[in-house]
Amino acid sequence: MQNMAINHLDVDDGAIHPGTRTSLFQPPPLLADCVCAYVVRDTLNAQLSPKQSFSHLPVSPLVSIVWLIQGGRSSMPIGDGEWLASSRRVVLRGPRTQPTVWQSHGPALGFSLTIFPDAFHALTDLNVTSLLDQARNLQTVLGKDWQQMAIDVLRAGDDLERIQIIEAFLTPRWIPVRAPRPAATSPDGLTLFNDWVDAVALRASASTLGQSTRQRERLIKGQLGLPMRAIRGLVRMESTLTRGHGSNAFGGPSLVDVAHAMGFSDQAHLCREVKRYSGLNPTDLQRAIETQESYWPYRLRQALKAR
Repeated sequence: MQNMAINHLDVDDGAIHPGTRTSLFQPPPLLADCVCAYVVRDTLNAQLSPKQSFSHLPVSPLVSIVWLIQGGRSSMPIGDGEWLASSRRVVLRGPRTQPTVWQSHGPALGFSLTIFPDAFHALTDLNVTSLLDQARNLQTVLGKDWQQMAIDVLRAGDDLERIQIIEAFLTPRWIPVRAPRPAATSPDGLTLFNDWVDAVALRASASTLGQSTRQRERLIKGQLGLPMRAIRGLVRMESTLTRGHGSNAFGGPSLVDVAHAMGFSDQAHLCREVKRYSGLNPTDLQRAIETQESYWPYRLRQALKAR
């Protein structure tokens, strides 16, 4: 029987690549109830394999603006049609109710701004429902001032300059429309998102006194993109994915503890929800987060950087 040698260089296992850079920056306190975070994804110094070039995005209640600063192009599905390559460099992405996969072709530098949906609604007066599970050309959705800010970010020299441009744009617009809410000081996803949801629910109740439950839900859905119950489900799952990975609970014996801590009825309920929102069962998801380059969005909490 002929001995067949395997060339391991030809095997694309999608493993984490040491040449990629992922950074997470938090906003200043003045914008902490508007901006959730800034995310940098840099693969300019990495020759990624086809499997490594994918990005698995978890569910999220946030609105994002994504810039392709330098390098290749993205095959992220955008709207109902194809755009010119130049207009794909700035994309507005709405809340995600299901896991999403997109692929980047060639080395690239990407930058993202993530905004709480009610803050985005207050800044733009847009109904967030229209952006649900959508990615749109920013030029077709937002006004000239937002478009100019997006161009300035594309032209900036580094990450911190991009952040400075965004904050100089947002701060004078946010101060007049912001509503009081608990300070978001903890980098822990559970605390941050739960405080945000509770504040939104409290404001909605105060502003809709005398209105029906249906009217209140319609108002909340326009501001957040989803009913409050669905938002709470997304927030719980985002926090569960973060907590599970951080504690290695998905790969160890403490799955029952995670289910209890996050408010699931039992371990089976947790497993069903994790698979629904990520496409994988908890054990397989933990393994993918720990070993696969394409699951870098699930590792963002580890990439927090000081400014």
